[in-house]
Amino acid sequence: MQLAAANMNLIREVTKGRRYLSPKRQAQAAATREAILAAFVAQLSEPGRHTLSPSEAARWAGVSLRTVHAYFPNHESQIIALGAWFDLQFHPDGVLVAQGPLGVWKEVRRQRRSLRLEAIRRAVKDIGAPARATEDVTALLLSLSGADACWPLHDAYGLPLARIPEVIANAVRLIVEDLRSQVRGARR
Repeated sequence: MQLAAANMNLIREVTKGRRYLSPKRQAQAAATREAILAAFVAQLSEPGRHTLSPSEAARWAGVSLRTVHAYFPNHESQIIALGAWFDLQFHPDGVLVAQGPLGVWKEVRRQRRSLRLEAIRRAVKDIGAPARATEDVTALLLSLSGADACWPLHDAYGLPLARIPEVIANAVRLIVEDLRSQVRGARR
């Protein structure tokens, strides 16, 4: 549902120079967008292919390069549209991430992050490290405790998702042990 609305907004954006929106033109614009996306998907389906070529997509979709750039002006917009296209293929009814009053889930995440940060700060402070080391280790541990640390470990380094929590826990353990040994060394 949300993806369909986003697609219609993009079609309206592409056709915003027109004084009216005709259903026929909207259908043509949607078909053109789909043809371009299908061309990008075909490119990514080629073995060993890791890049998108707007000019190849234009030839494959039977449109001009200018038309491709009107719908997808840069690489980021191409990737975002492909992500939405794949989501739509696998979840035609859309995926609802969360429902509720606006801002509720943002507030829940903020509170969880706040609790996690406070627990990390307390644990690192209890080690007795200097303020700067405590601040540095706290920032590093907080970044490792977030979801943003998981996907690069999987995508860029090929770690299986099931192993990532263990890998992060081991890294945290090593960082904390190193900080403790630094503090013990400074006390001698």
